[in-house]
Amino acid sequence: MRSRIIPTSLVTISLMASMVLLLSIERIQQGTEEGFNQSISGVDAIIGPRSSSLELVLYTVFHLGRPTNNITTKTVYDIKQRSDISWLVPIALGDSHRGFRVVATQSNYFEHIKYGNNQSLIFLNGVAFSELSEAVLGSDVAERLNYNVGSEIQITHGSVESIGSKHDDFSFKVTGILKKTGTPIDQAIFLDLKGYELLHLGWMSGKKVFSLDDIDLSSLPAGALDPKTVTAAFVGLKSKITLFKFTKSIREYSKEAISAVIPGIALSELWSIVGLVDKGFQLLSWIIIAISLIAMVTLIIASLDNRKQEMTIYRANGASPKFLAIMVICESLVIGLVAIIGAIILVIIVTYFATNQLNLALGISPSFKWISLEEIKVFGLILFAGVLSSLVPAVMVFRKNLHQTLS
Repeated sequence: MRSRIIPTSLVTISLMASMVLLLSIERIQQGTEEGFNQSISGVDAIIGPRSSSLELVLYTVFHLGRPTNNITTKTVYDIKQRSDISWLVPIALGDSHRGFRVVATQSNYFEHIKYGNNQSLIFLNGVAFSELSEAVLGSDVAERLNYNVGSEIQITHGSVESIGSKHDDFSFKVTGILKKTGTPIDQAIFLDLKGYELLHLGWMSGKKVFSLDDIDLSSLPAGALDPKTVTAAFVGLKSKITLFKFTKSIREYSKEAISAVIPGIALSELWSIVGLVDKGFQLLSWIIIAISLIAMVTLIIASLDNRKQEMTIYRANGASPKFLAIMVICESLVIGLVAIIGAIILVIIVTYFATNQLNLALGISPSFKWISLEEIKVFGLILFAGVLSSLVPAVMVFRKNLHQTLS
């Protein structure tokens, strides 16, 4: 028995590892998809410069990548006057604060933008900004940087912190902190569009030309802080029926090259791409499982000659050939059960760390079950396949001992 501990352990570990790979890939893919789909709700379309629909959704909703171009506020204003639009919220991107994306918008952002199952944004502390020198923080920003209502922050020009690129001549006061949503909103800093425009008065071609300290803000003419361009705009329509007609008319807008993207359709494109990779990994995992099961059967068959003395003792104590065959099947069953229990423990551990990494990298916090019905079915299938494959050495043991009994 001792001679079989090492090879049996290796077969068990390989079977367990293959199950962990299979289920971890499936869990992470489903969790990521769920997190992405719940990141924005209630938004019928996103208007932005004409580009890839997926790219537009990624940098406006998930803060991944950088905007390739802007659209003029005149265009946004023209579109806002349409009779089929219920509300419109413009946003401007490009700056950051200590690694967190800055989103310049209007205070109605917190009223119209929702997440999950049409859940509204809730303030954990404070209120939305009402002045151009005020800011609202996502929950992760406040927690990781230890900010509270009343804290003052300075924004960095561009998406990367670098010496000399900070807007150190103007500070924003935190007036509100949002409740955790499990979406990229948690990792964003929200400013008023006019405050964002004020930051860039002294900048030209990405460089500071003069400081705001040299300007008397009260002497600025009316409209001086109205932004000339924005990155994109979130749109809510009065009726969902008009959605496709609306997106088509936006594409045909003659005054500027813009497009309207439906978030759900853009995300479905993403999952169609990711799904192909996911299926490839799943196929690889099933192949590894099959190889592990073959290795288990090979191990049992190879050990039969070394177990003659063991079988003889069992036969001397009255064990029938049928009992010996069942014993071989039970051995494979035990190997499968141990591998499954180990896989469940490891999958839970992998899921825990994957959740943290997804939150850090993408700002999403998917929820995972301890074990799902589909995973139980997978475990059952693998266990059944293991028992089925053990019938080969079981039949060999049965026939061999049956011949010895007859002789």
